[in-house]
Amino acid sequence: MGLSGGLDSIVLLHLLAALRQRRPFMLRAIHVHHGLSAHADEWAQFAVDRAASLGVACHIERVSLAPFLKQGIEGAAREARYEVFARQACDVLLLAQHRDDQAETVLLNLLRGSGLRGLAAMPEYRCLNEQVGILRPLLDISRAELAKYAAEQGLAWVEDESNLDSRYDRNFLRNEIFPALRTVWPSANATLARVAEHAAEADELLQELATADFALCVKEGVFDLSVDLSLLRLRNVLRFWLTQQGLQLDARAFEELIRIALFAAIDAQPALVWRDRAIRRYRQGLYITAARQAVFTDVPMSWQSEMRLASGVLAWREAAVGIDINRLQQGRLELRNRMGGESLRLRADGPRRSLKQLYQEAAVPPWLRLNTPLVYLDGALAAVPGLGIDAAFRAGDGQQAFAPHWLSG
Repeated sequence: MGLSGGLDSIVLLHLLAALRQRRPFMLRAIHVHHGLSAHADEWAQFAVDRAASLGVACHIERVSLAPFLKQGIEGAAREARYEVFARQACDVLLLAQHRDDQAETVLLNLLRGSGLRGLAAMPEYRCLNEQVGILRPLLDISRAELAKYAAEQGLAWVEDESNLDSRYDRNFLRNEIFPALRTVWPSANATLARVAEHAAEADELLQELATADFALCVKEGVFDLSVDLSLLRLRNVLRFWLTQQGLQLDARAFEELIRIALFAAIDAQPALVWRDRAIRRYRQGLYITAARQAVFTDVPMSWQSEMRLASGVLAWREAAVGIDINRLQQGRLELRNRMGGESLRLRADGPRRSLKQLYQEAAVPPWLRLNTPLVYLDGALAAVPGLGIDAAFRAGDGQQAFAPHWLSG
């Protein structure tokens, strides 16, 4: 469990220690030392001593906020804490946020313009990573109830003086806004906590719909815009797809993506660059690529099953149609850039055709054409990943054949 030494976590520690006596389980505490207060060392020792008095080991983890300061002090402290939590070797990490914390989070996210996910605030349980889950068992309990329990049990806790500093957003809501709200709406905290529950249900429903639409729209990482969906469902599944790819666009960027996806000319090749990634449209497909495409340079190479280059990997896989392994190993192999005017004869009885025509027919996006190396063998174009093998270089019956596959990267 996370043990700051404040009221909430001290109550949770006390409850868990009592529960452990009735139903034994392994319990330990982690105290994250942010180093922000002159009293931080005292708080850390208090947490260790209080946990020890209940037979619980408490480890102190000192963190630096420097890597996260772009998010402000509050955000940096949170990121540093959760980075520590993610490293813990446990099945579940319990945190002591309560109903008042939930209400503050709902209002804070509302004022930031968050959608349903933000209004759902903190879930009672969520997976932090593949190993650790986070459980918040006190979310339905108010701070006043926790304070009453602590008084009845004679519990001591520390008070963080920074909680009184209303320059921080959350403290401003807690110290200035919520007291005023409760003079008119006494149950404001409970009401906002219910908003979080409703928003969580609605968001879960949207996620289920997005999962179903994702299966229809996304094939091999490409988003198919030709699937017949309403605009609302399209927006929903696009957000889902972007999240799966680790992209969180702000509202303005997302609206630009909608414009690119739906309203740009059909023969245009628009792109939305977001930090180090780009979302590119080609025909009726959306592709996510690096913002800056790696430049391929010509290079002679000895044949290997995987040929690693600065701009990607050329992998050779055994195939029914390919180049004889002996020819690959014994010939002079080169990987070259496309210069223009190259052609392939894909069938022995067929004509030579330009790479431009073949790329267009195969619907290969333009940026992949420029980034894909051409395979030359003994000075002649032998194969192009994604298009095929020139007929003059195809392996014969009984020969072990390999075909090239380009993994840009």
